[in-house]
Amino acid sequence: MPIDKDLKNAYAALYDEHDPLKALKRYDVILEEHPDCLLALVYKAASLEKLYYGFSDWHNEQSLENATQLLSKALAISEERGDRSKIGFVYFRYFVHYYNRKDYDAANRYMILSQKFGYLDATLPMWQSQLNKKLGKLLRKQSNSKPTAQKDAPAKSDSCGSLSNCKDTSIGTADEKPLERDSKKPELEGTQPAAQDPERLRTDWYQTTNTIVLSLFTVNLPQSKEAMHVSVSPDDKKSLEVAYQVASTGSEFQYSIELSHEVDPEVVKINVFTKKIELTLKKIEKLQWKILESSPQATEEDLASSKDVISQNRAVQNEGALDYPSSSTKHIDWSKIDFDEEDDENSGSADAFFQKIYADADPDTRRAMMKSFVESNGTALNTNWNDVSKSFVEPSPPEGMNLKHW
Repeated sequence: MPIDKDLKNAYAALYDEHDPLKALKRYDVILEEHPDCLLALVYKAASLEKLYYGFSDWHNEQSLENATQLLSKALAISEERGDRSKIGFVYFRYFVHYYNRKDYDAANRYMILSQKFGYLDATLPMWQSQLNKKLGKLLRKQSNSKPTAQKDAPAKSDSCGSLSNCKDTSIGTADEKPLERDSKKPELEGTQPAAQDPERLRTDWYQTTNTIVLSLFTVNLPQSKEAMHVSVSPDDKKSLEVAYQVASTGSEFQYSIELSHEVDPEVVKINVFTKKIELTLKKIEKLQWKILESSPQATEEDLASSKDVISQNRAVQNEGALDYPSSSTKHIDWSKIDFDEEDDENSGSADAFFQKIYADADPDTRRAMMKSFVESNGTALNTNWNDVSKSFVEPSPPEGMNLKHW
């Protein structure tokens, strides 16, 4: 079988079938016949990384060390060939490797190197945005400590690990200087990401009593929801991972976040629309989240449960009638509105999107939604009664549009 077909099958096992062990075996077979195959080395390393993070039997330092050595050998081969695009590609895989290990200083170093060597990929702006957030948090955390030393260049090892050892373990070091000669830029063997106009990843979220709905806005969408790998760590129930192959480029999209509260790892609903991915997560506890992402800088107040928020809301309601300014001559006491769930279910006046958010909401959330929607003339929708109850909700028309008063 031609090597291109072998590489394609192994790549499909890794990113389409989400079977890193199967991919690892296929890359082992390829490397037995072609020990210097750059893509086999790089994606065998990726297979080991996915096994490390996804399977307890592989969750050991040797798996990561073997992955590092495979990348180190791939770097030595690309430098020997003098191909800047391949060197940049390997540096980018180093970036992904250290980013997943949460070594953001090293990840930043390799991101810079990959860009220095001209590596282009449609997912780079997304990666850069995620990295900048992590570095910002790290900088704030280390503001009173000494700067972290830079990661040393990849080191040698006796084996490349996994089911069989790689042949020819001669490994070069990572040269940070661009090559002086600018050789012709051939395509990588097999599948190589194609350059596109950069598009920054944008996220948004809202919540109901029982769920968190997270939207990822990106032009780099998967072919279908079946092509996506979305998981919540069963250990802490907060670590959310999203990965899939970008159909238009062949590159891998990855997104990870540490949630502020626990969700059910077994209940994750995925929807893929024309411009976004929507993930619906089930809350372990019916709390009203103040923030989506947990971080070292998050205060106890940020992570406070909705039990406190709800009790505060009810205390406000018990203080008496509250009047709020409105564009209408009739003043509405939003805190006095009662909701009949049976009437809500039979009502067909709301559109599908509003019903979806509104369906599982508690009375406080519904008041917040109703007040924010009405007072803003339909330009804002807020689910936090604690915020909405304090003041009039100003209209906020979409960018490029002006609010008309009739």
